[in-house]
Amino acid sequence: MANLNSFLADQFREYIDFRNSLGYSKKSLEERAATFDRFLYEQYPSHTRLSSEIIHKWTETRQNEHPNGKRARLYTTETFLKYLCETNYCHVHVPPEAIPRSEHFNPFIFSDRNLRDIFLAADTMPLCKLSPNREYVMPVMLRMMYCCALRPGEPFRLLRDDVDFANGTIFIRQSKKHKDRTVWMSEDIFNLCKGYDDIFGARPFFFTSPTKTMYTPSWLRSQFEICLKKAGLYDEDPRPRPYDLRHAAASRIILKWLGEGISSVEMLYRLKVHLGHEKFEDTVWYLHTLPNNLVNSTKINWDSLDDVYSTLEVPEDDEN
Repeated sequence: MANLNSFLADQFREYIDFRNSLGYSKKSLEERAATFDRFLYEQYPSHTRLSSEIIHKWTETRQNEHPNGKRARLYTTETFLKYLCETNYCHVHVPPEAIPRSEHFNPFIFSDRNLRDIFLAADTMPLCKLSPNREYVMPVMLRMMYCCALRPGEPFRLLRDDVDFANGTIFIRQSKKHKDRTVWMSEDIFNLCKGYDDIFGARPFFFTSPTKTMYTPSWLRSQFEICLKKAGLYDEDPRPRPYDLRHAAASRIILKWLGEGISSVEMLYRLKVHLGHEKFEDTVWYLHTLPNNLVNSTKINWDSLDDVYSTLEVPEDDEN
């Protein structure tokens, strides 16, 4: 259980147990609760009850906080507050006007040369006392994210046994919408992961940090920025994000299947399963990243996609 110290510590623990009983990830719940709990403990150490004034302070935008990050933070808080209301502990809420509208990122479209330069930068990362083993982790993690079209947070949660070398698969547990899925490794990524596994041996997570814990999204972002600078992509607009490797992978999967003559509906259904999408239209969105001449290709049966495409909205990125 996370270290909770505020006047709501007991309520947080009860809430985490309740949500976990419904199938939600306990670790994710603990991480989110710890952030709010730390705020309460540091800002209101002598308080014993939650108030509208406290919530108002919590809704203030943090330094460098993206609207999507604030939106996720406040939605999480409101879910917790609804639980407190249902249990008659208090009756305060996050004001609806405090929750910003979702802003969709425009993905950076990697060229083949861009990808080559990113992977070369990862392969040549220098030794760093503050981040031991990054020269081993980054080449494998980035290629796994790209080759398997993973969300940036998914490699962190992999247990060592989730990478199944007997069957050539990777088991993704408790990802977006708390769904599990299995993806297949290509021969190249299989061999790369096997070599990495042989180097590090017994450990709890496939990518285990020097402190025997998971790596964090902030660690990946900082290391990815180093790769961007080495690859000459740091000043691009938009600046590439780790998530854009997933976009690049999905686009190239579509191109490959088009070349093989796979029907559009079958192609997109396969991709939906592979990416772990809940909604079919989230997968259809990736057609926007194709070059114009391929969007106009007769190999895509647009008539069969009209019902889905007419309601298309840009899917929200999720680091998890």
